Amino acid sequence: MEIRKGISSVVFVVVCLCALVSFAGRAQALSYTYVHNFPSTFSQADTDAIDLYSLALLKAASSNIRLEAKPLFKYEPREPQVLFNLIRDDENEQDYYWVSPLLAFECGGGIPCTPNAGGKSASIAVSYIAVDKTKMSFEYAERLTELVGQYKNTSYFSTQAQEMKHALKTSFSLAELTLGIISLTGRLNADADDLWIIADIVPLFSERGERGELKGIAADMVKDVLDKMALPQEILSAPWERIAKESMSKSNVLVFSIIRTDERDEVFHWITPVSRNMHGLYGINKPYFDSFDNVPRTFRVGTLLEDYRYDVAISKGFKVKAYDSWQALVDALINNEIDTIFGSQGAIDFGCNPKQFKCETITLSSKYDISTAYLALSKKDTCVLVLEKLKLAAAGVKMSDKFNEQLSSWSDMVSQEYGIAHHTEHGVVHLWNPN
Repeated sequence: MEIRKGISSVVFVVVCLCALVSFAGRAQALSYTYVHNFPSTFSQADTDAIDLYSLALLKAASSNIRLEAKPLFKYEPREPQVLFNLIRDDENEQDYYWVSPLLAFECGGGIPCTPNAGGKSASIAVSYIAVDKTKMSFEYAERLTELVGQYKNTSYFSTQAQEMKHALKTSFSLAELTLGIISLTGRLNADADDLWIIADIVPLFSERGERGELKGIAADMVKDVLDKMALPQEILSAPWERIAKESMSKSNVLVFSIIRTDERDEVFHWITPVSRNMHGLYGINKPYFDSFDNVPRTFRVGTLLEDYRYDVAISKGFKVKAYDSWQALVDALINNEIDTIFGSQGAIDFGCNPKQFKCETITLSSKYDISTAYLALSKKDTCVLVLEKLKLAAAGVKMSDKFNEQLSSWSDMVSQEYGIAHHTEHGVVHLWNPN
């Protein structure tokens, strides 16, 4: 097993986590490893107690996960791997999905510090539940993040964490429970008062009403998050180019709804998913192709002007024509100017007028990928504890009756007034019909 740079001491306790229906219905082996990169002030008894606490926390948060012993020699390095008590630092920031923090303690003396943790002058190491970043591990990391965030909003977690805190007070008199983190250095500071909140305008998710107020399901969720944190609720709106510029140059910029990509991982912390969209080729009376690469390159493909899918289609060898709106694209498809539209079901629904055409005859010919739009926070000089405060608040909102009633009402409106295919899972809007 390869050990990444920055992990100095690892106890190889490998267990199979067989995820059940909550992880896309597939049985998939997850293994876990304890990372013991603790200061010398940690006794063996403290370390053992922390190991038990971290595993018990994950088990309690993920009721649909079964634990099974798995010998090390059967471990497959390509499996998604959970690491307990991995310190987040400059060197490993991009190597892992950071599920949830567990402990905070003093760094130095060979213990790396976590950047932007607790203020500019603070020297703190924050250890996490993390998932090794691989192509197949993202959905597991995302779902675990949501589940642990929800669990940390419960009284069960509070009881569990308080018991752990009291046990550690024998060795660490300053131990406190803050933001779901057991801090061994006293109370942690996560000042979110200077958040700058910007929305990317997306129809039905975040758009301006007649009086200039922001409305839509994404806007409702963000307002609920801000209310939960007792923060001012002024939300600005701007085009994506402005949002990207501000997020790269300033701290504490809270933005939504932003598509998550590998390239943007260096710019944003990802708080919680808002919506997902399935992208692919849509045609009329076209066969279905299991693989995008199997679609005949003789197909004439239509895309939006200056859309990333134009470049993708060109790189795949298709004959490509670009249009300035989804309506124009649908018209081009109906008039046989193109064979398929490279877009999403939501885009087809927006572009097709059911009074003029049988929109249901436009069907998916081949899947390309699924994109996820997030509530996100700029990384530059932003305190990671503010991130955790927002993640806890967002998880709490998604558990609330208020938000779920908002989501249900919004879903009914979208179906009745717009006829847009969608369904919801775990508080996230999926812009296609379930299978």
